Amino acid sequence: MKKKLFALLLCLALAVSLAACASKPEAESTPPATGTETPAPNVNYDLRVGQSGTSIKASMVVLAHEMGYYEEEGLNVTLEPINNLNDGLTAILAGNLDILPLGIIPTCTFVSQGADLTVIGGTIAEGSECVMTPENAATYTEGDLTWFAGKTVACVRPETGHMIMMDKIREAGVDMSTTNWVELDGFQSVVEAVLKGEADVGFVNSGFGQNAKAQGLEIPFLVGEFAPDAVCCRQTALKSNVEQNRDAYVRFEIANLRAMMLMLTDEETTVAKLTDYSGLEEDYVRNCIYDGVMKISMDPAADRVQEFYEVMVANGDIPADSGYDMTGHVDTSIYYDALTAVSARYPDFDGWQEMLDAYEVNNK
Repeated sequence: MKKKLFALLLCLALAVSLAACASKPEAESTPPATGTETPAPNVNYDLRVGQSGTSIKASMVVLAHEMGYYEEEGLNVTLEPINNLNDGLTAILAGNLDILPLGIIPTCTFVSQGADLTVIGGTIAEGSECVMTPENAATYTEGDLTWFAGKTVACVRPETGHMIMMDKIREAGVDMSTTNWVELDGFQSVVEAVLKGEADVGFVNSGFGQNAKAQGLEIPFLVGEFAPDAVCCRQTALKSNVEQNRDAYVRFEIANLRAMMLMLTDEETTVAKLTDYSGLEEDYVRNCIYDGVMKISMDPAADRVQEFYEVMVANGDIPADSGYDMTGHVDTSIYYDALTAVSARYPDFDGWQEMLDAYEVNNK
């Protein structure tokens, strides 16, 4: 049975775009007081974390790594290169990787086939944007998804936003047999298809809305307007590893939350560190992290993950009779324990309560 499952996993071929982007409100002028620091523990846990080149999509993981927060929490974290998300999850199942902080579509797909995976935290929420020519945008009425009837829609297969919108458009009463969804090889291809009139509309992610606007397209709406806190990249691990080495994963989340505190209080350091790591233009990095399109969040958002699994079933991406769902495959306690720990350690930072409130909403 294990050999059969592993063979199925190896056969999955979901292309993935791992460009960088996320956002949060503008930083405060000065960081909050952090109280008395405790001596750093000895490094006694090793964690291998999947990473795509110098991408900063998992921006808080990169920031925590570059700031030395993992070492301060008693972790030796290595960022391991992966070719794509399927390879990353296969490495987790084979015991060659501990955490993949990217993607959710492959995680849901693997779980639907019985994989021993669990989501332990978040990376990004929302982030997807709709792009149209100015002419088509002028014919779209705000909030009216019946506009999509009869339209050709360009998208990229392993991107959550267009999958969520397919479900929303169906719910709006559109006969989906009248829509033509064209899957392309990347977000720039989506932009070009819309510019050339080969598609009426497209969905992009990872900062490509900024690129689309620079090329003359308009953004009539964000996917988050129809699906607030819509799930995007999550942190996935092997369930049995999390159960056996729980403390290591809690420490990992503590370091990531410290990175979030830095992001929200020190914009210049955040942008400088991510720019140096990625080699991207500083203005682009700043726009990606602080432009409001993609929301950085470490919250596992169990309810949103289950909702997205159901969207994949409704769209036919997962068989309705698979016998699985994400119930039991999201461990919310890792993040919660880390959040309460940093709240106690850094009581002067006022962002923790907002995160605790969001946790209550997204993990009922």
